Amino acid sequence: MPAPLSHLPRLFQTLASCLPAPLCPPLRTARMELCRSLHLAFRLAATHRRVVVLEPCQGPSEGRISVRLPAGVDWGCPAAVPLPPSLADSGWRDGRPRPITVMPQRRAAANVWFLHHGQEALCLRLELSGTVELLRYRPLLRAWTRC
Repeated sequence: MPAPLSHLPRLFQTLASCLPAPLCPPLRTARMELCRSLHLAFRLAATHRRVVVLEPCQGPSEGRISVRLPAGVDWGCPAAVPLPPSLADSGWRDGRPRPITVMPQRRAAANVWFLHHGQEALCLRLELSGTVELLRYRPLLRAWTRC
């Protein structure tokens, strides 16, 4: 039995989200920097049994790691990009990054960071359990997908 026509757009979006589409080079670099910095923060917190703070654009100091973005990548979520569905009613619209506090027990203060380059955007979501979710906004699909 053929699928009804009303399901075609959803089917197309699902299929298109499976197709590989590389991030633009500045966002790829920013993604690597975020992942490395977060990994380092968790490692340092566990090794030294101290709280480590991950901050955007600050000078490094004891117990703090500064995340620098490549040229052309900005903090925040552009107005034209909708929030991921899981954050729609969460109050994170401004997208201004707040420091991330990482604790020795592989836990962290829940936080969300948005960054963008043109129409492409990344969303780093950190839960209290230390679980990290990295999402990517794909403008052609007008949807967020896992990165």
